[in-house]
Amino acid sequence: MRKLYALLAGFIFSLLSIHSANAKTVTPDVANFTFTVNVPNNDIIFTNTSIIGSEPGPRKAFWHFGDGAVQMTPPLQGTQHHYQTAGTYNVCLKIYRYYTNTNDSVLTAQVCKTVVIETNCQAGFQTVSVTSNPLAKYFIAQPNHSQNKKPVRICWNFGDGRDTCIQYPTTYTGPYAVYHLYSHPGNYNVCVNIRYDGGCEAQSCHPVQVGNPDSCRADFERVQVSPNANPLLAYYKALPWHNNNRKPARVCWKFGDGTDTCINYPENYTGPYAVSHLYNHPGFYEVCVKINYYGGCEARKCKEIRIARPDTCKADFERIPVTTTNNPLRVYYKALPWHNNNKKPQRICWQFGDGRDTCVNYSQAYVGSYTVGHTYNHPGLYEVCVKIIYYGGCEARKCKPVRVGRPDSCKADFVKLPIISVNDPLKAVFKALPWHNNNKKPQRICWTFGDGRDTCINYPENYNGQYIVTHRYNHPGIYEVCVNIRYYGGCEAQKCKPVRIGPRPDSCRADFQRIPVATTNNPLRAYFKALPWHNNNKKPQRICWTFGDGRDTCINYLFQSIALAQQ
Repeated sequence: MRKLYALLAGFIFSLLSIHSANAKTVTPDVANFTFTVNVPNNDIIFTNTSIIGSEPGPRKAFWHFGDGAVQMTPPLQGTQHHYQTAGTYNVCLKIYRYYTNTNDSVLTAQVCKTVVIETNCQAGFQTVSVTSNPLAKYFIAQPNHSQNKKPVRICWNFGDGRDTCIQYPTTYTGPYAVYHLYSHPGNYNVCVNIRYDGGCEAQSCHPVQVGNPDSCRADFERVQVSPNANPLLAYYKALPWHNNNRKPARVCWKFGDGTDTCINYPENYTGPYAVSHLYNHPGFYEVCVKINYYGGCEARKCKEIRIARPDTCKADFERIPVTTTNNPLRVYYKALPWHNNNKKPQRICWQFGDGRDTCVNYSQAYVGSYTVGHTYNHPGLYEVCVKIIYYGGCEARKCKPVRVGRPDSCKADFVKLPIISVNDPLKAVFKALPWHNNNKKPQRICWTFGDGRDTCINYPENYNGQYIVTHRYNHPGIYEVCVNIRYYGGCEAQKCKPVRIGPRPDSCRADFQRIPVATTNNPLRAYFKALPWHNNNKKPQRICWTFGDGRDTCINYLFQSIALAQQ
């Protein structure tokens, strides 16, 4: 009956509405709301901006927050809702009109909007350089969480393909730091990803310069060919230079006659960066080389080149044997010029192989020898080059390896120090024993402990302490321990030894003797004494005797002294 009354009431209400429509316009309900995101605690404040129409009857508003929660409020009242996690939610406001004296209702207006809860955590990091090694960096993560939750995992992308993740307990209070050693200098894009307790995750990336920033130069020389060759055929050789020893990726040539070319080189290329070009006419041409290095550095050099039947020249040098100096690092070189038309050197440039180069200009009237002295800072093998520029423009270059001072020689060894910890017999202390004929110090010592948990330690050149490392093994046994020592100057040596960790394995022997007893009157009665031996001084637990007459026996001992007599 209640349903019937409601239908009749609705029908009568509709008739009245139709009748009254001629006299007055009925305005509908309009649902609307705005919201404000309170980031620190994921609270959303909703403001109800709905408009109630002119149709009679009470209203109620229902809020659907998109996470399963529903709330009922008066039709124009706002509300507040807390979301447990960040995400995107579809929030709907629905307005219902109720019939008088019944519980029946009708949906009169609704609106839905998208609410986005942003992640309320951040990630950052700072970089600390290691003065003893320009390729090493310390990275310190800088977490930031609006609810002060701690990181539980930090992942590092160092930009060189050797990444790592570290798990942290929520009770950790130290710095979130990591050490990384790069193989090559360069500019790397480093990223840190921090996952906080509760699931919030954030990432930050920025470039980090490792080692010296790239700098490069470009140069080239014209390579002289046989005098019988075509005088219009020219050979050019690029002379690349890069402070971080990166190789050319692309060399482009402009020959000055409009016929240019570019050559790509793989990173493992070890040959000369040379090119030949045949000109159509003799003359002066501006030749340019542009070198693009791996890593992005680019340099360019241009020279004016004469194409015709050119002068031919050579460059060479010799080391002068000087016995009057007491400094084995002082070396004298003498240039050996040659020119087919007897033109003299105008400029001689020396590259001594240690980065401290020089050029000397000579007048056309000079008649002396072309010598130069140079003092090296360290012994070693150097590539020395001489470049001679003759009057008239002919240019030649020659390089040779030169040994300065004694060549480096080194060894590596180590000992296990006799330090025994009663409470921790698996703890071992190793001491490296370096040796270098030129007294150069270790730059890096790498230890392989034989259990897969290895380490490397870098030392500054002014370090004067002992090269000691401590390692705790998980299990006793015999491990192959290796030490690898890299010295300043590049000499490297390694030594491996088997090392016993923990107590020695049990080893034992058995023996006995017959005790000569003279007080017995029975010659058939014999006394025997067991003679035990154990490498770890363990005592017998059970001794069994076989007397040879079929009447054998076994005796158990509770660690008392051993003396057995046959009764």
